[in-house]
Amino acid sequence: MKFIDLFSGCGGLSLGLLNAGYTGLFAVERSADAFSTLKRNLIDQEFVGLNGRFDWPNALECRNHDILALLDDPEASRYLDSLGNSGEVDLVAGGPPCQGFSSAGKRDPDDPRNQLAFAYLEIVRRVKPKFILMENVRGITQTFTKAGSQSLPPSEQIERALAELNYVPFHLIENSSQWGVPQARHRFVLIAIHKDQFLGSNVNGDSLQLLSTGKELATKVEAQLKVFAEEFKINKGLPPLVTASDALKDLKTLNFLGNPYKLVDVPKDDSRASGFKQIAEYAPTFCRNPAYINLMRKGWERKKCPNHGLRLPNHTVKVKKRFEKILEDIDDLNLQTRYKLARGKTLPLLYRQEVHNSRKHSLTVLDPHKPSGTVTTLPDDILHFDEPRIMTVRELARLQSFPDWFRFEGPYTTGGSLRKKTCPKYTQVGNAVPPLMAEGIGLFLKESLGRLLHIETGKIEKHETQCAQRAALI
Repeated sequence: MKFIDLFSGCGGLSLGLLNAGYTGLFAVERSADAFSTLKRNLIDQEFVGLNGRFDWPNALECRNHDILALLDDPEASRYLDSLGNSGEVDLVAGGPPCQGFSSAGKRDPDDPRNQLAFAYLEIVRRVKPKFILMENVRGITQTFTKAGSQSLPPSEQIERALAELNYVPFHLIENSSQWGVPQARHRFVLIAIHKDQFLGSNVNGDSLQLLSTGKELATKVEAQLKVFAEEFKINKGLPPLVTASDALKDLKTLNFLGNPYKLVDVPKDDSRASGFKQIAEYAPTFCRNPAYINLMRKGWERKKCPNHGLRLPNHTVKVKKRFEKILEDIDDLNLQTRYKLARGKTLPLLYRQEVHNSRKHSLTVLDPHKPSGTVTTLPDDILHFDEPRIMTVRELARLQSFPDWFRFEGPYTTGGSLRKKTCPKYTQVGNAVPPLMAEGIGLFLKESLGRLLHIETGKIEKHETQCAQRAALI
């Protein structure tokens, strides 16, 4: 199956689809840093070969592209139209920028980033894929309110637009931990199927009928996805639930006695800033189930440590002492009762104010016995479960299910005016679709959805026959 990845970021969704045996045609990503990561790992496949690869077209320069500029380019438009005429594209995938939809943001209906979802739809209109896979935040399903009036949730607007383009759309809320990812990341996943894929059936209803068919399909697909996800984890050798400890035990800087492992300077080709350290090699694996760690190290077994992204933070003594205090308090029964402290949840405001006099909006201590919460683009949002420090890029990449050979390009962090020009490593990781979840859903679309459509085709044909018979009697 051939796919196009829109708003691809560093390539989490593409990586999953390639691992599922898909062939990529091209990817559209505005950020030069993120596209550089995708190109080096997935197009050039510099580090590890994959089950699938990109077959980049001559009509499109292999570089970062702005989707709006691409749609305005005459040569690119002709190429997109040729794909639609040939029926070459099986899947258009990707997740438009989510900041305008996120419940963590301002949820401004006029945020220009919201309109990029409709640029996505314009690509769909031109290339006419058989299937669509869109990923986004759950907030996309919520109604926007402005000046006392309400508009339709963006998800419903998108589904109605897809129905007008002859697709049967429906959406689910997927938890990435269901697919073996050590992160409870709840995401909006939209699947749309061109009506011609209902084999043998003539699904010629109007858009309202296509929307209705989609709603009927959603419940059935959701049930099958759960079964498929369990089989997927078994095939990967993964336990029912992968925890933060299962994912990170070999990336520690301290042993079980609290003594440090050997640290070395960060390579210059990973970080231009001087004075930073990283672990010298993998730590011994002491965890209940090393299956996930083994999966992340697959293809990289002979290396001493992961492919960059290991730079440790240079915390001041004051910050380190605060983190030590938090790690001490988080398991104190009295403080848990007084402040409602708990691992895996944002530190309560009262605790932050009374104990630390801190204005930090969000800080969560990992629970080693559970998947992490949602990995964000801010490096100081998550505290390690038993070391007084924030997470490295590699550790967050592990929680996102990026394998250890996958290398992130660009700076670690940025600030000021550079925020508009760069997409640092931490941001690339936080914005990505977990590759393991993407692989599982990609395999489901290839292997199981067709059987479900065949069953549904028979039901649709039967319904159409009954309608025709009733009409004949009138």
